[in-house]
Amino acid sequence: KQGGCLRTAGRDVLLFLLAAGAGASDAWSYTSLGHAFVANMTGNTVLLGLAVFKAHGDVLHPLISLACYAGGTALATSLTRDAGKGTLWTRSVSLTLFLEAAILVAAEIGCAVLFLRARLWPPATESLLGCVAFAVGLQSGSMLQLNIPGIVTTYITGTWTKLVSGMVKFFARQKEENPSERLQFEERLLLQAGILAVYFLSAVLTGWLFRYHPAFSGV
Repeated sequence: KQGGCLRTAGRDVLLFLLAAGAGASDAWSYTSLGHAFVANMTGNTVLLGLAVFKAHGDVLHPLISLACYAGGTALATSLTRDAGKGTLWTRSVSLTLFLEAAILVAAEIGCAVLFLRARLWPPATESLLGCVAFAVGLQSGSMLQLNIPGIVTTYITGTWTKLVSGMVKFFARQKEENPSERLQFEERLLLQAGILAVYFLSAVLTGWLFRYHPAFSGV
């Protein structure tokens, strides 16, 4: 430990786990909880816009997800205000993420009960969607406070953009560049690529669960 914070390697492992959780949550919400996203607010904004002039368009589900995600982000920002610039991790971030985990576990239990009883009635599904979106908003707000350059575990478009941009810069750099700076830059690129990989693989696994064991797709 360093000043009460986790070392960088330990933090990176936690970032991978968080990215996996976010990818799985997005896949889970889209397949089981009303075809809306809980981490991809760009997608929800597009779905909401398309639904405005579409016959029988689904405005409710993306709107619920957007509103609850915003609420979770706002709460996380308030709870993790002590995470200053350069901080690896703080107790408040851990507690906020523990709250996220507790909400996700409760939502999966509720989802499993509904599937096993074959009672997927809309109010319950919408409530679960809101809970999952709120939980992922907690994660997004927490990670934003840590201010890790080029790393986001939920809205993955930013990570894709940073990775591609970073690779272009990497291949364009001169050999006489400071070796320590180059190593740091390479490690950041690897971290970004790893987060994208686990996000994708967690979505694949969730899709498999939904196909063969839909009651447990939130696991």
